[in-house]
Amino acid sequence: MSKAPTQYRLVIFDAIDDPKELRELICKATGAHPTDAVQWLARTPGTWPWPLEEETARTLLDGLYDFGVAAEARRTDQMPDLSPPRTIHRAACLDDGLRIEGLRGEPTHWVPWDRIELICAGRTGGDEPGSAPQPRWPSAVVAGVRALALRKPRPLNLRTPRPAREPVAEVLVVRKDPRIAFRFVENQMNYAYLGDRLKGSAAENFPIFLGDLCRRAKSAYLSESTTSLLEARDPGDHDFASSQAIVEHATLQLLWSWYRRDRRAWNERILDGEDTAERDAP
Repeated sequence: MSKAPTQYRLVIFDAIDDPKELRELICKATGAHPTDAVQWLARTPGTWPWPLEEETARTLLDGLYDFGVAAEARRTDQMPDLSPPRTIHRAACLDDGLRIEGLRGEPTHWVPWDRIELICAGRTGGDEPGSAPQPRWPSAVVAGVRALALRKPRPLNLRTPRPAREPVAEVLVVRKDPRIAFRFVENQMNYAYLGDRLKGSAAENFPIFLGDLCRRAKSAYLSESTTSLLEARDPGDHDFASSQAIVEHATLQLLWSWYRRDRRAWNERILDGEDTAERDAP
């Protein structure tokens, strides 16, 4: 039985200022429709939706390099899968690590601080564009009939607008060896570990918890959305449409942290080789 060819996923880490510049490259390599290619490029950073064969991936990487776009192709079996994350309701930030507890406070998982490789926080909810339904008025014909019947026109399907949801913060913590994603939601957490620092509301306690995580997990990569949320930037980079959007963002941020790490290691190897050559020269 012949072995199936290795498949790759293309990840672009930069926002593309002019998607039309890369349209021909994407379409020629993947066979995508030009409109689809431009729409996807306009949403970058992101991952190309379909697996690619090695030759296609190399062609795209070479072309993107010529345009100065940071990108990589990763084998499909090496792509991180953070979904669904485990939602945690009790946890404690201790000196040596993060202790995750059961509903009665019993320890169920222990994560040393040096095993945390990503902290990605965000906020969902609040006012959403288009959330208030628009009234649909009857046609002119129906209005005319009602006027003849001495009745006023009435709106059809008029519903009471839903009140805007209060924004809720959450954070994904990704550990390695083994890789597990934990999800902590602002209004679903027990903050008893804070002790004397405990405040009167979840909105006050969550930033303290997030600050503890970021301060103690010194080797973890902090997404820009995490920094934005901690600094309470308004507007900031921490607002997301849904919890799933945060998971997708965290996946891209994890890939970006690996890309930076690999590039740094590669540059260090080159510098070490140059130093060795200089020392061995007559």
